[in-house]
Amino acid sequence: MNITLIRPPAYSVGLMGAQRVPYLGITYIAAGARKAGYAVDIIDMCGEDIDHTEIVHGKYVAYGMPFSAIDKRLKPSEVIGFSCSFSQDWVFNRELIQYVHKLSPETIFVAGGEHISALPEYCLKDCPELDICVVGEGDSVFIRLLKVLEKRENLSEVPSIVYRDSSKNIFCRTPRAPRIKDIDKLSLPAWDLIPIENYLSRSLNYHINRGRTIPMLATRGCPYKCSFCSNINMWGAPWIARNPKLVVDEMEYYINRHRADNFVFSDLTAVINKESIVSLCNEILNRKINITWQLPTLRTEIIDYGVLKLMYQAGCRELDFAIESGSVKVLKSVNKKNNPEKISLLIKNGIDIGMNLSTNIVLGLPQERFKDFLKSYWLIMKLALIGLQEVNAFPFIPYPGSKLFEEFLMNNKIKLNDNYFFNLFGYADLSQSISWSEKFGPKTLNFLRLFLLSSFYILMFVSHPKRIIQLIINGFRGVTTTKLEGVLKRIFINARVYFSKLS
Repeated sequence: MNITLIRPPAYSVGLMGAQRVPYLGITYIAAGARKAGYAVDIIDMCGEDIDHTEIVHGKYVAYGMPFSAIDKRLKPSEVIGFSCSFSQDWVFNRELIQYVHKLSPETIFVAGGEHISALPEYCLKDCPELDICVVGEGDSVFIRLLKVLEKRENLSEVPSIVYRDSSKNIFCRTPRAPRIKDIDKLSLPAWDLIPIENYLSRSLNYHINRGRTIPMLATRGCPYKCSFCSNINMWGAPWIARNPKLVVDEMEYYINRHRADNFVFSDLTAVINKESIVSLCNEILNRKINITWQLPTLRTEIIDYGVLKLMYQAGCRELDFAIESGSVKVLKSVNKKNNPEKISLLIKNGIDIGMNLSTNIVLGLPQERFKDFLKSYWLIMKLALIGLQEVNAFPFIPYPGSKLFEEFLMNNKIKLNDNYFFNLFGYADLSQSISWSEKFGPKTLNFLRLFLLSSFYILMFVSHPKRIIQLIINGFRGVTTTKLEGVLKRIFINARVYFSKLS
């Protein structure tokens, strides 16, 4: 059986820069299917035409292969799978599925990813060309689905899927499959099936440009249940860590095969167990590997100065701290059990060690009032004086798959349509905010967001003037050493695209 997996283009709008990065999920799925004996082809629409851009729907920038290029690129396949990770991209992904269906109407169309897992019935209804949705962790489920399709057995035998019955009028949902416990046995991502060099040669990744970067996973899942996060729907609560020795084996493999020298961990919550992160650091140090690596959203329960120092010695250079709010009341209201003061101390320790650090703030959460915003504001100002390099301020959005989304939907505060999905782009578009708060309207929320960001960067640069000089020098050199520089670079690229396409 021939299988084609499609990764859609990357999309952006306004000042938001597109994240042109290689996808881990689709390469894990491809690797597993290939190991099971299936012929797999990945059409990486972003990577295969990585510098191509076009304006779609009047104002959105698509990075990657145009739909029309699929005509010649698509190989005959019994099953075509689509990666639909981000809900803001759904309208574009739906149009892609419909376009490909015209080219291969007899093929079975399957989709998976966080967006699909959050709204499988809606996606099937909104896109009749789609046949089956895979919900949650898809590695073993997709292989089971392929075997059932190959043998023409009943789809009810496949766990974690949603599909139409034979009458096409009823959606059938099978029980969720248990999480994969032994993730060490999963095949390594099939990077050979995508044009990985297009990403490596441009040093493209979610974080800071530190060279030839490959994304990795050291863990899967997250044990926490923050009500604004979609993790619980996609993965469930179990947090499962890989053997640190195998993680470093994978690093060495990429160093030898792809000349990689930087790694970005795409884990939901990378550091939960102190022993696990210490073992990973010691494994890197014992092998004397000269690399850098970066971590995403970080919890603080088990981190201390000693662990931070060990991480730096092992090559960790960037950390993102998920503060979310300076108000303990607001944090409790969304089941976030962070301690802002402890995070502040850790940030100071990390800066003293020499790390590049950033933190995330969410504005407009349901229980946030102006006095809560002020607590976040003064916390961020204190961090600016300490020397924190980056801050991200996002407007709260009831994101599909989260508990708050379900509450808003149940109370008829959300109407699922194309406009809702387009509005999700507002989380990173500084030119607008869509407010879901009863206390802050859209203009007020956007003002608070811009006020916090501008105050932070003005105070940070005034108190650390050498960083202004470095920012200017790096701008002329075309390099990025901070996330801010990377954001500014993406904004410049987006602006250039708008100017060239619309002029």
